[in-house]
Amino acid sequence: MVTTADAAITAGHGDQTRRVVADVAIDPRSGGSEAMYTYLVGVGLEPGDACFVPLGNRETLGFVTRVYEADSDDLGFPIEALKSVGEKVDDLSLPGQLIDLAHYVAEEYLCPLPVALSASTPPGIRDRIVRAWTQAPSAPARNGSDGAEPSIISFDLTAAQKEVLRTLQDAGGTLAETPTKKMSAASLKALRLLKGKGLVKESLRIAPFADKKKQATLLRLTADAARLEEFLAKEGKKKPAQALTIMRLQLADVGAALASGEIKAMAGVTDSIIKALVDQGLLEKAEAGHGKMAQPPKPNQYQQLAIDAVVDAVNGNDYRPFLLFGVTGSGKTEVFLRAAAEALKQGRQVLYLVPEIALAAQAIGQLRKRFGRSVAVLHSELAPSERLQNWMAIRSGEASVVLGARSALFAPLGNIGLIIMDEEHEGSYKQESAPRYHAKRLALYLGERHRCPVILGSATPSIESFEEASHEKLTLLSIPERAASAKLPDVHVDDLTEGYRSGKPAILSPDLHQRLIETLGRGEQAILFLNRRAYAPFIICRNCGHQMKCPYCAVSLSFHRRDNKLRCHHCGYQMRPPDTCPKCEGVRMNPFGVGTEKVEENVAEMFPDAKVARLDRDIARRKGALEETLAGFRSGDIDILVGTQIVAKGLDFPNVTLVGVIAADISLNIPDFRSSERTFQLLAQVAGRAGRGTAPGHVVIQTFNPGHLAVVTAQAHDYLRFFEGLREEREVAGYPPFRRLINIVLSGENRKAVLDAGEEVAARLGSVAGADILGPVDCAVERLQNRWRRHMLVKLDADSSAAPVGEALLGFGVKGVQLLVDVDPYNLM
Repeated sequence: MVTTADAAITAGHGDQTRRVVADVAIDPRSGGSEAMYTYLVGVGLEPGDACFVPLGNRETLGFVTRVYEADSDDLGFPIEALKSVGEKVDDLSLPGQLIDLAHYVAEEYLCPLPVALSASTPPGIRDRIVRAWTQAPSAPARNGSDGAEPSIISFDLTAAQKEVLRTLQDAGGTLAETPTKKMSAASLKALRLLKGKGLVKESLRIAPFADKKKQATLLRLTADAARLEEFLAKEGKKKPAQALTIMRLQLADVGAALASGEIKAMAGVTDSIIKALVDQGLLEKAEAGHGKMAQPPKPNQYQQLAIDAVVDAVNGNDYRPFLLFGVTGSGKTEVFLRAAAEALKQGRQVLYLVPEIALAAQAIGQLRKRFGRSVAVLHSELAPSERLQNWMAIRSGEASVVLGARSALFAPLGNIGLIIMDEEHEGSYKQESAPRYHAKRLALYLGERHRCPVILGSATPSIESFEEASHEKLTLLSIPERAASAKLPDVHVDDLTEGYRSGKPAILSPDLHQRLIETLGRGEQAILFLNRRAYAPFIICRNCGHQMKCPYCAVSLSFHRRDNKLRCHHCGYQMRPPDTCPKCEGVRMNPFGVGTEKVEENVAEMFPDAKVARLDRDIARRKGALEETLAGFRSGDIDILVGTQIVAKGLDFPNVTLVGVIAADISLNIPDFRSSERTFQLLAQVAGRAGRGTAPGHVVIQTFNPGHLAVVTAQAHDYLRFFEGLREEREVAGYPPFRRLINIVLSGENRKAVLDAGEEVAARLGSVAGADILGPVDCAVERLQNRWRRHMLVKLDADSSAAPVGEALLGFGVKGVQLLVDVDPYNLM
C-alpha cells in the first residue's frame, strides 16, 4: 500500500503542499456511471495503469486516467483527506491511446468518463486477478558453482524459506495463485519474509490460463463440397443446428480456418454441435501452416490503384481516410487484405471492423488464410475465458490483426498501422446505449492518433461519407467493375395503386404472381420480403373506427392470428382480441393491413403444392425454429420463404432466383430523415439475395410510390443518382451531412413533469451559440412502457463540437424525469 508520505512532494506554491494525485475511473457496474475519484499516488503510476483503490469500506478495481500535481486549493478540500491508491495490476494496463479515446468519447458523446472507458476491459476480469511472487535480481542462484548453496546460506534463511525459494526457482522465477487454487498460509508467510529480505517481489497480475501454451485448434469445412451439399439436402432438416453452422462457414473461402469458440459464437451453437460435425468429417482440423496463401488473386486495374494509394499512406505513417466505393462483388476485400499485409510488414497492427460478428465468417476466413494465427476475434458472444485470452493476446502484441464489431475499437492496441471499416453505412455501427458513439467517428480519431490510414468500404456508402469524399475530406477510391463474372439481378417495379384503381387489390401483383409460378415450375426457390411481422398491424372496428392500443405504449396492438393474440411489439403486452368493440359494442372488429403471417397464409393458399414457411422475430424466438427454417430452405424442403429483415442478409441460397419485396413503402413512410437512405440500402441488400448461384436472379419491388427516388435508383443499381437527389434534399432541410444533430429525449411516468422538463431544457439550450433547436415535441412513439416521451433536436454546424450542449445541460435534474442525450443519432423514433 502506498502511503501518504510516499506521495508527498514539496513544491513552491505559497504555503500549500503540492502532491501527486491521480484520477481513477471505476467500472460503472461497481461504482455507478459517475464513479471517478481522486487518490494520492506514488512514483511510477501512469494513465492507463490498473490498480485497486479504496471505495467506501471495500477495495475495487479502477484505471488511472490522469496523473498530476495538486494542492488543497486545486481540489477544493484538504488534500490530506485523500486516500492512497492501492496495488497496481502488472499486466492489465491500457495503452495511452485508449485512455485518450475514452476522453474523446466522453467529450464528444457527452457521457461520464467511466462509462466511456467501460468498453475497454473484458467483463469478469476482476475474478482472474491473482497474487504473484517473482524472484528479485538480488536473490541467490539455485546452486553454487561447486554444487553447494553458499549464496542461500549467506542470507540466513530458514528451512521453510529455502524450500519456498527453491520452489520459486524451479517454477521459472514466478509463483502465482490461480482463481481456484490459493497458496498455503505457511508458503505465504515464507514468501512475505523473503520479500522483506529483498529476495522476492510481490505483485498482482492476471492468472495464466491452464492451456496458454497449447494453441487453440482451428477447424475448417471439408474440401468435399459435394459431401456438404449432400448433408444439407438430405440431413439438414433433421439436424438444423449442424446445417446452419455449415451454411455460416460456407460464406468463408474454401479452407478458411476458425477456432471452435468463433464458430460457436457466429452460429449460436454448442460444443456438442461442433463435435458432431467433426465426428462426421464435415469439420476437420486445419493443417499447420494453413494461413500461408501461396498466390493471392491478381488485382484488376481499379483494385491496384486503390491498393497503391492505401499502401503509400501505410508506408508513410500518414493519417489518411479513404472511402472505398465498389459495387457488390467488386473485390474490396482484396484491397483490405493487401493493405493489411503492408501494415503488418511494418511491424504494426491492423483493426478490421465488421457490422455484425455473426455475419463475419467470410472476413475471418480470409484473414486467417492470409495471416494465420495472428488474427484475433474480439466480441461479446465469445465465452468470457476466450474473450479474455484474445484480449491478453492483443495487449501483448501476440495478435497483430483484430477483427470485431464496433466494440473492437476499444481493443488494447498500441501501434495501429491500418483501420478497416467494412460496410461503413450499416446502422449497427451506432451504439444505441451509453456510451452512444458512432464507430466511424472513433475510427477516424484513432487513425489520426496512430498516424495511419482508415479505409471505409461500402457498395452503398452513407450520404455523409460520400459527401465528405466529394469535398476531399475522404479520398475516394472507386472500383466500378465486379471482380467475378456474376451479374447483378434484374429489378422490376410494380405499382400497387393499379390494383386499387381496378378494384382488385392483392398481396401479390400479377407480375410477381406470374414470376412465382415460373420460378416454382423450374424447381427454383423464392424469398418474399416484408419488414412487418404479425398477421396485421392492428385491428379496427368497422363501425366506429376504434383501434385496440397498448395500455402502456402509444402504439396499436398487432394481431397475431396463429395464436389469436394482440401484441405490443415494444413492451410485450398481449391480450385476446375482443369479440365486440370496447367503444361501440359493435361486432365488426377486423384485422387491417398486412404482416408476414398474412402473406404466408395467402401465398400458401395461392400455391397449395408449394411448401411455404415464414421467418421473422416471432418465429426466431422459439428455440430451434431459426435453424430449422433456414436448414429446410437450404435443403430445398421449403420453396417459398416469407420473412422480415432476418432473411435479407447473412446467408447464401444458391437456388433462390426470385425475390419479391411485398411493400417497399413501409420503410419509406417511417418519420425519420434517413428513411429514404435506409430503404435504398435495404432494397440493394434484398436484391443481393437473388441469383447467387448459376441461374440469373430477378427482383420485384411492389410499391405505392414507383417514382420515389429510392425505388427508381435501386431498380437501376444507380447509387450516384440516389446520392445527388438525397444530398439536395438534406441540404435544403438542414440535415447531415450539412448539419450535426443531437437528439435529446426526456421521459417519465408523469406527463406534466416531462412537459415542464422539456421547457427547462429548451431554455438552457437557447444559450448554445449557432444551435437551431427543434422542439420540444412528443416523440413519434409518445409513450413507451408507461413512460411519456418528449424530445428536441439540436442542429449544429457540421464540424461543431457537442461540448457546448453538454455544458448547457450541466446540473439539470428533475425528479422522475430521465434525460437521454444522443449525439449523432441514427434512430429518431
